[in-house]
Amino acid sequence: MRVVCTAGHVDHGKSALVRALTGMEPDRFAEERRRGLTIDLGFAWAQIAGHTIAFVDLPGHERFIANMLAGAGAVDLVMFVVAADEGWMPQSQEHLDILDLLGVSRGLVAVTKADTVDADTLDIASELITEELAGSSLAGIPIVGVSAETGHGLDTLRGLLGEVLDAAPAPVDRGRPRLWVDRSFSIRGAGTVVTGTLAEGTLRAGDELMVLPAARPARIRAMECLKAPVEQAPPGSRVAVNLVGVERREVGRGDALGRRGQWLAAHRTDAWVRVLPGYEIGKRGAWHVHAGSGEWLARIAPVAGRPIATDGFISIDLEAAAPLCAGDRFVLREAGRRATLGGGVVLDPDPLRPRGAAERAARVNAMERRLAALDDPAALLALHVTERGAADAARAAAAVGLASDELAAAIEQHRLLVLGPALAAPVAAARWSAAVTAGLQAHHRANPVERVAAKDLAARAAIAAGCPPHLAGHLLDALAGAGTIVAEGPGLRHPDHAVRLDPAQAEARRSLLATLDAARWNPPALSAAAARAGASPALVRELEATGDLVRLGPDLAMSAGAVAAAVDRLRTAFAVEGPLTAARAKEMLDTSRKYALPLLEELDRRGATRRRGDVRDVTG
Repeated sequence: MRVVCTAGHVDHGKSALVRALTGMEPDRFAEERRRGLTIDLGFAWAQIAGHTIAFVDLPGHERFIANMLAGAGAVDLVMFVVAADEGWMPQSQEHLDILDLLGVSRGLVAVTKADTVDADTLDIASELITEELAGSSLAGIPIVGVSAETGHGLDTLRGLLGEVLDAAPAPVDRGRPRLWVDRSFSIRGAGTVVTGTLAEGTLRAGDELMVLPAARPARIRAMECLKAPVEQAPPGSRVAVNLVGVERREVGRGDALGRRGQWLAAHRTDAWVRVLPGYEIGKRGAWHVHAGSGEWLARIAPVAGRPIATDGFISIDLEAAAPLCAGDRFVLREAGRRATLGGGVVLDPDPLRPRGAAERAARVNAMERRLAALDDPAALLALHVTERGAADAARAAAAVGLASDELAAAIEQHRLLVLGPALAAPVAAARWSAAVTAGLQAHHRANPVERVAAKDLAARAAIAAGCPPHLAGHLLDALAGAGTIVAEGPGLRHPDHAVRLDPAQAEARRSLLATLDAARWNPPALSAAAARAGASPALVRELEATGDLVRLGPDLAMSAGAVAAAVDRLRTAFAVEGPLTAARAKEMLDTSRKYALPLLEELDRRGATRRRGDVRDVTG
C-alpha cells in the first residue's frame, strides 16, 4: 500500500477526482457533501496500476489549512490538483509552499476540468504550472490533463500514478514505529479506535505501545487496513488501530503511537528553518508549529539572536509536549493571520540552552554540523553526545532517531564510551581519564607508601574535569576494565605505581613484623606496636595490602607467619582429636579468648576452618 495526498486550491476538483479514480466518496460529513466543500480529511482507496493506493483528500480552503497539514505531515507522495479554467490560485501556492517545506518531492499534477477549456488553454495552463513548480521540491513532476466529469485523461493519470509509485523507494522499516493519529473515535463493543498514516516502522496486533507524548500505555487489540482486518501493518500504510487501555478522550489528533523509550516528549527543540519571502522571524514571537498530524503553539527565537529573513537556526519552546525527533519536518504559521511563513527540520528535540554570545555561536556551529548529518543517525548520536560530553544512551538514541538494534554499531563506529546507562564522547572521556590518572599519580607522589588511593579521590578528580557526578563511578569501572587504572581492594592505583620504602620505612617495617612474629598469638595493640616501630598508618595499610600483616580487629593484628603457624597447630590437633571447640583451640595456641575468637573467625573467612555449631573442622 502507498498513501497519496491531494493538494490544491478550493473548488479545483480534488474530491471529485478521487471519487472518479476510486468510486468512493472521500467526504465523510454530510455538510461537506451538501456544500461541496472538503472541511476535514477525506479517505478513499483503489487498486491502480498494480498498486494499492490510499488517498488522503486534503481540504483546499484557507480556513482549513490546519486540517490540510494534519493529513500532509505523514505522507511523501502528492497528487497536486489545479483547475484548467482557473489556473494557479492562492491556495495552490500555499499548498505548494507547505509541501516544499515538508520535503515532499514525488507526485504528479492533475489539471482538472480539462473538458471546460480548449487544448491551447490546457497547454498554457500546464506550462504555467511547470513555471510555478520550478525551484520547489516538486519541480519536474509529470502533468496530465483530466476531467472527472467525462473521464478524459483518467487512464493516463492512472498510468502516471503507477510510474510515480514504481520509482518511489519503499518506506524503510528501522524498528521505530510511529503512527501519527489523525482521527480517534469509539466503537460500541470494541472501544477506542485511532487512524493515521504509518510513516515508519511496523505495527502488529498485540504490540504494547505508548500514546505520545502523554506516555499512556496501550495495547493493539486489532487493526484494519482499508477496512480489511490485518495482523500487521508495514510502513507506509493507512491503518485503523483498536486500542486497549486508553479511553477515547485520552488520545486524539496530533498524538502518536510508538514504543516505550523510542520517542521523546519534546517541550523544546532546536531546528533549521527556511522563511518564505516577505516574512521574518524576529527576536521572539508566537507561532503555530505543525508536524505529523499535530499542531502546537510555540515561542520561537533565532539562536544567533538576529532576525531571520531567509534561513537559519531557531529555538522552539512548545506550550505542550510533542513526540519529535531529529529529521522531523515542520511548518510554521502565524498565530493570528492564518499565513504560512516557513518551515524546516528538527535538529535536536532535547537541546542545550546557550547563555551569552560565545555559547550561542558555539550552538550555531553545532547545529550546522547536525544539519549536515541529518541522513546519518549514528553520526547524529556522536554529535549529540559530544556536545554534552556524556548523555543518557536511550534518550540520546530517541532524540536522533536511532533504533535500539542500531545503537551498538553506532557506539563502536564513533568510539563512544559506555558508562552504565550513558555514553561519553571520546574527547570528554579522555579528559576525565587524564584527570583521574593525574590525580592518582599526584597522590602516589605525596604518599609513596600507600599502595592505593581512595576511590573518592579519583571520582572527585573526574568530576572536577567535567564528568557528571552520577557517572563518576561508571567511569572508574570503565578505566579499571581497560587497564588505565587498577582497582585493588577498596582503592585504586595507577598501573605504574609500586610502593617504595626509604631506609627508615624499611626499618620500621622490619621492626613491626618482628614484634608481631615474636608475640605470635598474643600480640600487643597494633597502634602501640606501630608507634614503637615508627611505622606510619600508611605503612601499616601497605603491610595489610601485601598480606604481611593480618588485621583481626580495629587495633588487633597478627603477622602472616603467626596465622600460618596457628593453622598448622590446629590442623595437627584436628587430625588427632577431631572437631575442636573454641576453648580447645585457645588452649592449643596458648592464648586468650580475646585473641583466639577473632583469629578463628578470620580462619573461617579464609576457609581454613569451618564452624559447625560449637565446634570447628580444620579444612585448610
